[in-house]
Amino acid sequence: MVKEVAAEAPASGISQLDAFFERMAALLEAEGEIATADRVTFLASSQGKTLRLDGIGGDPRESESILSVIVSDFHDEDAAVKINASEAKKAFGHLINFVVAARRAAFRADLIEGSAEAGAASIITSAWTSITKIKLILMTNATYSARTDAVLAGKIDGIPVTYNIWDLTRFHRYETS
Repeated sequence: MVKEVAAEAPASGISQLDAFFERMAALLEAEGEIATADRVTFLASSQGKTLRLDGIGGDPRESESILSVIVSDFHDEDAAVKINASEAKKAFGHLINFVVAARRAAFRADLIEGSAEAGAASIITSAWTSITKIKLILMTNATYSARTDAVLAGKIDGIPVTYNIWDLTRFHRYETS
């Protein structure tokens, strides 16, 4: 997969990370995991916490009231990479931090107007009352060494949150089925 992404990126005039995101998001859309994927590249700190968002699965009001937020973990090494549960949990924590921060007016005011992250924060805030589930999605070309997926990860203001991991093994199962 690394070689395919490396070949796609220059041909499309985008980075390898963006090529990986686009390729994996298309698979998630085809699988029905998300309705659409809008690319966001946001990594920052706010109130001492790391916030990260690599994509959003569209407007929850148009996606069965499910807010899907995505973190993308691309490794460009030729050797197989493994990630464990604590690494996945850390990535999901950064997504949760973004979702929570997006609801704060002061955070939204600090975002660049018209940016993808401002748009994502606006969607989260304006759709909040209609959201019935928050789906945290980790897309990675690594192999996830634990056996957890679609696990209830708690709640944000009473809304259930699940972890969903799409790793190299799961993508391969999808592509060969």
